[in-house]
Amino acid sequence: MALSTSIDRATFLAATGAALSVLPVAARAAGTVVNAGTIPSDVSGVLVYGINRGAFKNARLDVVLTSLTSGPVVANAVAGGSLDVGAANVGSLCVARSRGVPFKIFAPAGIADETATGDIIAVLKDSPIKTAADLSGKTVGIVALKTMQHAAALAWIDKRGGDSKSVKFIEVPFPEMGAAMDAHRVDATLPTEPFTTSLRSRVRAIGAQWEAMKMPFPIFAFFATESWLAAHGDVAVTFANVIRQTAVWANAHRKDTALMLAKFANLEPQLATSMGRSTYGTATPDPGSIQQIVDIQVKYGMMTAPIDPADLIWKGPHA
Repeated sequence: MALSTSIDRATFLAATGAALSVLPVAARAAGTVVNAGTIPSDVSGVLVYGINRGAFKNARLDVVLTSLTSGPVVANAVAGGSLDVGAANVGSLCVARSRGVPFKIFAPAGIADETATGDIIAVLKDSPIKTAADLSGKTVGIVALKTMQHAAALAWIDKRGGDSKSVKFIEVPFPEMGAAMDAHRVDATLPTEPFTTSLRSRVRAIGAQWEAMKMPFPIFAFFATESWLAAHGDVAVTFANVIRQTAVWANAHRKDTALMLAKFANLEPQLATSMGRSTYGTATPDPGSIQQIVDIQVKYGMMTAPIDPADLIWKGPHA
């Protein structure tokens, strides 16, 4: 799920002025409370697993988790100061940075790699569409336009012999994608888990959403504002260390994390254990892994100008 590309520096400044007083002063003064927010999804579930295992408390951090409905809500809460830390789509963080919003990535979350089986380009099983070329003149349902996912789908169409300029994309919420195909409102969709698994009996994949990009690369990452990181550098380092350590554990313990995810995301345990799962990065994303995200978004019009990916990555409290 993507962060809105509409946040810019003016929005950031307005949100900051309006919301800095949301957190109790005592909590901020303590220095160990971290107010974090994300969407209820496996792609950033490493935060949930770290909390449930007591890893943050062992590191003397009291992480207060807020589950929010979308990336834009997370971004605005971080910009306004009601959240210290958020998890969001890296492509959308690139867009925000290009518009002057002072976000910085400082810890990894979900990555795209060869195990990302849930991110497919789906058509109904009886659809005549079999290749990228067959999508010419067709309509594709996507959860949000002008996102990294949108750019990657366009790149896949072009790479696989289709003509992305002839394909229409419209926004369709994940839970409604199956019905939209049944009603022939769209010819294909771009679902993600757990919705992909829920649709398995009705759809087939004609491709993988990230196939046109060099894997692995970061899909989600943890971020904060430059001002919060400057004031809480040691806290950010500790938070990032716990995330990386939890990522190593989570990548090796799918069954254990599935039960935690089911509770956090309100999923049936059977669905959580059978669906495709996220792999988590174990190091903070490097500029090279983000460069292709910038390039593909500029190429397909999701960004009006490129950024230096190094400017998006926090270098630590003593940099």
